[in-house]
Amino acid sequence: MNGLLYVAFGSKFDIMAAKTIAYSQRFTDLPMTVLTNIKERCEGWKKTKNINFVYIKDSTQNNRNYKTSMINYSPYDKTIYMDVDSIIQKKGIEKAFDKLNGGDLMLNVYGKWPSRIPLSYYRVAMHRLSVTIPIIIYYGAFVGFSKTEKAFEFFKNWNRNWKKSGIKREMPSLACTVKKMPELKLFRTGNQHGIFTWPLKKNFIIQHEYGARFWREFFPKG
Repeated sequence: MNGLLYVAFGSKFDIMAAKTIAYSQRFTDLPMTVLTNIKERCEGWKKTKNINFVYIKDSTQNNRNYKTSMINYSPYDKTIYMDVDSIIQKKGIEKAFDKLNGGDLMLNVYGKWPSRIPLSYYRVAMHRLSVTIPIIIYYGAFVGFSKTEKAFEFFKNWNRNWKKSGIKREMPSLACTVKKMPELKLFRTGNQHGIFTWPLKKNFIIQHEYGARFWREFFPKG
C-alpha cells in the first residue's frame, strides 16, 4: 500500500497541516498518516478524510528526531513524506510512487556544490561528519522511500548524523548521509519530472511554500 506521511508537531503546525491536507485531498484519495504531539487537534481536521494520526508524547522542538526516523512510523510499503507547508495542487501524485519501484529512496535535488560550501552550517555539519565536496544537496521537504533494508539503514544513519552534526536543520545531515551511502538505490527527481517544486510552478504536483503571497492565495483568511 502507498501513502503520504507528515510530521505536525505543535499547535501552529497542526492548524497548517489541517488546511494544507484538506486542500491536497482535492487531488488524491491516497491514505495519509500524520505524526503529531497534539492530542486536542484543531477543528480544521473535520474537513479531511482518511487520516491516520500517530500520537507521539514529546516536545515540539524534537520534531526533527521523528522526521529523520520517519520510516519507523510509516504504515505504508511505499511512502512519500511532505512538509506540512506543502500542498498537492494537481492530480498525479500516485504515479510518483512508480519512481520507487525497485528502489530505496527518492529525493528532489536542490543543487550541487562542486568546489565550495557557501553556507556555514553545511560546513560545520560536513566537518563533523567527515564529508567533503563535491556534494549534492537535497530538499528536506520531500522524501520518498520504500521499506527496504537499505532504506531502514539510511534513516538510522540520517537520525544519528543529524544528532552528531549539532545542526538543527536536517538538510545538511541528509546530504551527508546520502553521500556516505553510495550503495543506496536512489532516484533523484528534478524539474524534468514535475513532482516537487519550491518556486511557484502550478504545473508541478507538489508545491512547497513560497512566501506570504502564496499562502494568501490558497488560504485568504489566514
